[in-house]
Amino acid sequence: MITVNAAGITNNRGAKHIISKNMLVIITAAMFLFCAGINPNFADSFTLSSLMQECAYMAMLAMGMTFVILTGGIDLSIGAQLGMSTTIVAIVLRDTQLQSVQLSIVLAIVASLLLCLGIGLANGLGVAFLKLPPIVTTLAMTWVAKGIAEVASTGPPIRIATTEFKAFFNFKIGGWVPVTFIFVVVLLILLSYMLKSRRSGREFYAVGSNQYAAFISGTNTKSVLIKAYLINALFAGIAGIFVAAVTGSGTPTFGVNYELYSIAAVVMGGVLLTGGEGKIYLTFFGAIILRLLNRVVIFTGLSSVSGFIEGIIVGSILILVLFINSREKGYSN
Repeated sequence: MITVNAAGITNNRGAKHIISKNMLVIITAAMFLFCAGINPNFADSFTLSSLMQECAYMAMLAMGMTFVILTGGIDLSIGAQLGMSTTIVAIVLRDTQLQSVQLSIVLAIVASLLLCLGIGLANGLGVAFLKLPPIVTTLAMTWVAKGIAEVASTGPPIRIATTEFKAFFNFKIGGWVPVTFIFVVVLLILLSYMLKSRRSGREFYAVGSNQYAAFISGTNTKSVLIKAYLINALFAGIAGIFVAAVTGSGTPTFGVNYELYSIAAVVMGGVLLTGGEGKIYLTFFGAIILRLLNRVVIFTGLSSVSGFIEGIIVGSILILVLFINSREKGYSN
């Protein structure tokens, strides 16, 4: 006769809960090991450094998008904002003749971030005060951001010749860990604490869960919505600065479809598209998984079949994740 005591059942459930809670971390580790196994060069410092640089700007986009989706919204303009950010940085660095290179760099960064914040403010005001659907508002501002970048660039990609700018944002600690990746990790820790432990962070969840209930409980829902879109725009601008430094150029076409990848990372991280639930640190791992998936497609030769294979895989994974989340929510209800 086989018996199972209560402690054994509890331990088993506890183990399943821990595995379920950290599934993305486990998948990230498994994909990393898989990439290292099929490509011996994957683990060298240059390849890992390039991967971390990509993860830095993709994670910035995904973390910003997390705030918007937590409130029940969506932002389709951040890819265009990223392209605009790279363009403005390149133009300012090319055309300004200040007394010091450092002042030119600061001016370029401030100009690009202010323009992105302007787009974010327009998104927030449209959603919060005009009650426009987020998808329509942000789609319209996508064209505005693209238009600004195209008018400003008036032609081909703009080369960034300022070596100090590229050197600063491409600096690698120990020769292989990009400073941009360290910045994102530190920011992630601060944001995780803020969303979990501070009232200002919990308000994003409250608005996404039930905007009316949040309002009658004393939350300034309009302010929260505007802050979400401003944060998203700010992070898109920072991501654009990272990209400009890595590529050494600025062009409006940078960032095409990046809004879709950021949404995919957020959804893979378990943030509900309806808002009110999710953890930003899992969004971070969602972004890493997408970049590792890119390496898997390349290393296995799938990219030679078609350049759209990665998109097909990402789309299929998204459908699967959404299906699983909807089933789990249905069971919980």
